Amino acid sequence: MDRGMTTDFGFDIDFDDSAVRLIRRYVREVVAGLGLRGDSSFVEMEPRPGAYVALDGRMPGYPDHYLALQWTEQRGWTVAVEDRLGQLVEVARMDDADPRPAPADVVQWVRGFLHGGKSEPNRDFAAVLPVQRAS
Repeated sequence: MDRGMTTDFGFDIDFDDSAVRLIRRYVREVVAGLGLRGDSSFVEMEPRPGAYVALDGRMPGYPDHYLALQWTEQRGWTVAVEDRLGQLVEVARMDDADPRPAPADVVQWVRGFLHGGKSEPNRDFAAVLPVQRAS
């Protein structure tokens, strides 16, 4: 049964939101596993499904920069640091063939990263960081 409809405005309305519910539930499980509140994240479906989760804590090399967990259906999970312009720059990627690994695996990876995990320096990020001034 087709649950969508076409309007006179020239766009389709699709009433099947099962994919949205599935992704939101998946991200909620990751957020809960990390001990965060629901208001620390959001899911978007356009232009492609993705999620953003604000993380507590900072990276040792970037103590003045916010940290976030991001997910896309194509690239999977990444940790990103906010540069001085407010743009997110990837600093680590979860190495998993499945872009939607089990929430417990994501939680374990994030915790390992936050508690001493290694990341490769992102040279692009260094270009947008403010220069440290000598005291």
